[in-house]
Amino acid sequence: MTDLLQSRMERDFSPYALLMLTFLSVLLPAPFSNPVLAMEITGKVALDAVIMTGQSTNRTTFEGGVSKLQWPIDVKGPSISAGVTWGDFMDLDFGLIAEPWGSNNRVMKDFDYLDEGEFPGRLPHDGVDIYSETDLDSKALAMSVYTRVFPLRSWYLSAGLTAGYRYEEYDYRGYNTRQTGYGSWQDQTNTVSGPSSFYTVEYDIYSMGIALESHVEDILVIALEASWLPLVYGSDEDEHLRRNRVTFTNTNGSGYQTSLKGSFTVTEGWAINSECLYARIATDGHQSQFWYGDDPATPSFNDTGYQLSGIDAELNQENFRFSIGTTCRF
Repeated sequence: MTDLLQSRMERDFSPYALLMLTFLSVLLPAPFSNPVLAMEITGKVALDAVIMTGQSTNRTTFEGGVSKLQWPIDVKGPSISAGVTWGDFMDLDFGLIAEPWGSNNRVMKDFDYLDEGEFPGRLPHDGVDIYSETDLDSKALAMSVYTRVFPLRSWYLSAGLTAGYRYEEYDYRGYNTRQTGYGSWQDQTNTVSGPSSFYTVEYDIYSMGIALESHVEDILVIALEASWLPLVYGSDEDEHLRRNRVTFTNTNGSGYQTSLKGSFTVTEGWAINSECLYARIATDGHQSQFWYGDDPATPSFNDTGYQLSGIDAELNQENFRFSIGTTCRF
């Protein structure tokens, strides 16, 4: 599975790496069009309303089959950022997005593809064997820092490189699970009310890419960025309250993202800004499981203190973000 994931990542992301290397070979010998040291340093603060949608997927493969959990990203909250700009040559930005606990408009989806050969008395069945949905409360936190450098500049267009780091954390409280069994697993159909799980997933994301910025006088700025995510570290903690079990997953991988930004100056020092960003991440690693109490699903065995490790696991994410707000420059 690891080889398959690696080949898929190379197929998906090698064009981005090739594009950046080609772009860098053009930039390095390019002379600066203006004396950099004479450029003025200015500051900026931005406040935005943000909508983020997508999902984080945990997929584990074990002797008895495959389990896939899809946790929705459904964020609506404020974003604040601050930064400095060195003329039209370089800028540095720090950003924060935070959403407090609230009801999530979507559900966690759990797909179990089970190997009936591992479970005596179960007849073979194609497709999903057990599917469940769980209602959620959630909160989110994202912090970022990134910089852009534009060695190539003309009257209307600037071209350069971008690099950055972003930390993302999504927390969930699951309750009211509706489970459906198929084939020989129909006896597992059930509905359970009340709390069922606590879940947290975190990502450390490093990016590098190319940036193009177009200026229409001093009024309108449009920027397009394409970035490779060469290093992505994922981790999660999933506490199954009704099974007295907690699982830990640690992975690493890569991804890519693209963004389109716009800024319109309405008066001196003030502008309206907006951004659309799409990111996709794939990581591979392992999961461990620990039973801190007896598991009701195995009445013939006391699971307390039992643990498993080295389970193949993947953490993947797909994320779309839209923001709109205002920027003050000083």
